Amino acid sequence: MGKSVLLLCGDYMEDHEAMVPFQALQAYGIVVDAACPGKKAGDICRTAIHDSAGYQTYTESRGHNFTLNATFDEVDFHKYDGLVIPGGRAPEYLAMNESVLDCVRKFSDSGRPIASVCHGQLILAAANLVKGRKCTAYPAVKPVLIDAGAHWVEPETMKACVADGNIITGATYEGHPEFIQLFVRALGGKITGSDKKIMFLCGDFMEDYEVTVPFQSLEALGCHVDAVCPKKKGGDTCPTAVHDFEGDQTYSEKPGHSFTLTASFEGLDASNYDALVIPGGRAPEYLALDETVIALVKEFMHSKKPVASICHGQQILAAAGVLKGRKCTAYPAVKLNVVLGGATWLEPDPIDRCYTDENLVTGAAWPGHPQFVSQLMALLGIRFPCLGLGIHLVSHGSLSLVCGLLVLKIDFYTMQISDFLDCWLWEMSAVNVSCGLITKDAMVPFQALQAYGIAVDTVCPGKKAGDCCRTVIQDSVVYHGYQTFTEKRGHNFSLNANFDEVDFSKYDGLLLPGGRAPEYLAINESVLDCARKFSDSGKPIGSICHGQLILAAAGSVKGRKCTALHALGPVLIDAGAHWIEPKTRMDCVADGNIITGVIYRAHPEYIQLFVKALGGKVTGSDKRILFLCGDFMEDYEVTVPFQSLQALGCHVDAVSPNKKAGDICPTAVHDFEGDQTYSEKPGHNFILTASYEGLDASSYDALVIPGGRAPEYLALDETVIALVKEFMQSRKPVASICHGQQILAAAGVLKGRKCTAYPTVKLNVVLGGATWLEPDPIDRCYTDENLVTGAAWPGHPEFVSQLMAFLASEEEGGEEASIETNFVVNVSDISRASYKGYPEIFQLFVMALVGKITSSDKRISFLCVIEDNKGNIPFSIPSRSQVPCRRCVAGIRRLRAYAQLQCMS
Repeated sequence: MGKSVLLLCGDYMEDHEAMVPFQALQAYGIVVDAACPGKKAGDICRTAIHDSAGYQTYTESRGHNFTLNATFDEVDFHKYDGLVIPGGRAPEYLAMNESVLDCVRKFSDSGRPIASVCHGQLILAAANLVKGRKCTAYPAVKPVLIDAGAHWVEPETMKACVADGNIITGATYEGHPEFIQLFVRALGGKITGSDKKIMFLCGDFMEDYEVTVPFQSLEALGCHVDAVCPKKKGGDTCPTAVHDFEGDQTYSEKPGHSFTLTASFEGLDASNYDALVIPGGRAPEYLALDETVIALVKEFMHSKKPVASICHGQQILAAAGVLKGRKCTAYPAVKLNVVLGGATWLEPDPIDRCYTDENLVTGAAWPGHPQFVSQLMALLGIRFPCLGLGIHLVSHGSLSLVCGLLVLKIDFYTMQISDFLDCWLWEMSAVNVSCGLITKDAMVPFQALQAYGIAVDTVCPGKKAGDCCRTVIQDSVVYHGYQTFTEKRGHNFSLNANFDEVDFSKYDGLLLPGGRAPEYLAINESVLDCARKFSDSGKPIGSICHGQLILAAAGSVKGRKCTALHALGPVLIDAGAHWIEPKTRMDCVADGNIITGVIYRAHPEYIQLFVKALGGKVTGSDKRILFLCGDFMEDYEVTVPFQSLQALGCHVDAVSPNKKAGDICPTAVHDFEGDQTYSEKPGHNFILTASYEGLDASSYDALVIPGGRAPEYLALDETVIALVKEFMQSRKPVASICHGQQILAAAGVLKGRKCTAYPTVKLNVVLGGATWLEPDPIDRCYTDENLVTGAAWPGHPEFVSQLMAFLASEEEGGEEASIETNFVVNVSDISRASYKGYPEIFQLFVMALVGKITSSDKRISFLCVIEDNKGNIPFSIPSRSQVPCRRCVAGIRRLRAYAQLQCMS
């Protein structure tokens, strides 16, 4: 009996870091089981593709769906001989799972091999297994490993691996060949090595797995493997394609990793190689038209050297005329090519079936890689005595390969700061937002207005509260070079009200976001009727980008001055509007009760105008606020607070190490889409406003650190650490959200503090010496002295309002206060059972009202009286340090109460 392996997976583990060891070990004759906490055999885990693309950190996109073949709850870990932990984002949340940590400790305590790559070492740190051990990892994991007591080994390249006793660690999937070799040896196996030279025939958009898995599997056996492509040279890259079945009539395609070629095609001497491998994907269909490719294939086949071709690769074999009289299989859609090429078709049933005919190995698709690689090994004469394969396993037992797949999803909200002392004016104000397929035009005003204390309902025709509207990311041509804006999927936007139940007369204003939704909302009579009611009553209507299509269809722009995205000019003119050509994309126009803006970059002025139209007062601020940015920070988490503060008149700068004003940082959209953790998609490009080099931190009043993936590498930058320390030591406000606390932990400024963060960052926070505050619910934010922390972008209203409170208290000198206030509330139609929710609600409201009471060293006490037909119910409530006035509004609305609030002198 041979070795067996358990692969413990999670959503958004790194695609290669799960599949390569999974299939390579099987090709060597090792049985591999794949399991995931909370899932069973037959379920899938989504994977993430992490790649280098010239940014400050790696990019992320969706990878293959990885099918589990074992149930975690039924696994007997004692039966396995080793453990493998893939990287990606899964380890972040698997490191919080006690069953996973218990599994890892069992392997460690028994001295069985544990192999962990990239971010997988987060699990080892959480299990307290790295103390005193030499470890490497993806560089961003360094601070956690050092705090956990590891002896950090800096990876000189991303192929670096380190073995210390039974623990093997690797930096990234680039090091798979050595990583797998070290693991097999730790299992007691023997890698005999090979003098074989193997050529891979590559092309743009070959299938990702079908090149990488066999390539690295053969390298791990000691073979010299070269990858070449016509018209390219060594060091060039080929983009790959992810082909997967996702319930459609044929496979889907997504972008894969970039694959680096190792040799030049021109001048290639095929006689130096012992075998040829042809991956599938879309490359073969155009490579089959290249005469040099045809000649190369014929040379290998005529010399009877092994040729292994998979999936669509057989299109090349058919074009080369080398299949006549042969038996072979392929992806079913290629059957016609095979038959017309003169071969006998062998049905791939099941799809992982592979066949050998003399010197030719053919397979149908990447699920067949174990057979595909092992049959090629047999032709090459790479065999092992005990398994008939390339690895000799001395002892018997079983091996557990633990894979983690994690998807981090973080959204960026754009929020504005208004005079905190004016928040009480908005407690009973309400705004309706009409949604559909929308852009960032929706979330920024939605959260900014809530931060100012305004209740905002979001509705969509045909949908109800709790449903979501998909959003789109529309970005400027400037950054992509196209003739118009680009579009891709954004966050899922959750509605909080039912369109059919809304009484529009109860709202004080209407917002119409842009995007593509207005195109179809403009032909919906119920939407047009809604817009007309607001227009006829003279209530403010704010519309941006394509939202003006609805105003035009409702007949509300006739004779009005309007601006919009340039493309809407003809429509608005035909509707009778007085068209104002936008000079910049930040332009806004107000004419009576109608406010129009060009695109989301105009939000600061757009929101200011809307608040003023509601009767509010934006007092402005002389505060200067610095945002610490980086590539792939969360889209919402930079934009919402950035624009919210700008709308309040603050001077806000965004900087990033090694970048200057006018440069861009790509952002990431982190969202929950039913997986074990958040997903990631590309977000907007965010424009920096100042240069990092020569920055004078003393000229700023506060620091904001967005989340996303940027913090994990910014935490390694000594200049970033120094900047954060300067703000914290000077007691200036610092507001950090989501993964931003990774930087605070690395800077050593959390010791003795209380803070929250995205739950997977708990390990960093605790190892950094802070008291962990559970973010329950996820929008909960906390203030501890000069530090505001939040868990994720749904908490932006609290996050911004608490920072606003700091800025307001600084203006007042920050003196301590003890205030007694009588607060009378008249509530109708509320059951006695609901009263238990009132103490916190009214306490937070009064704290918001007085504004100055912001930190834990200040006190407030008051008497809250609720009057109804059942009598008065008094409450005496102690103070709290938080000042999220939005919670008062949300609390009252959740209790379905309409209250008249009067502050008694």
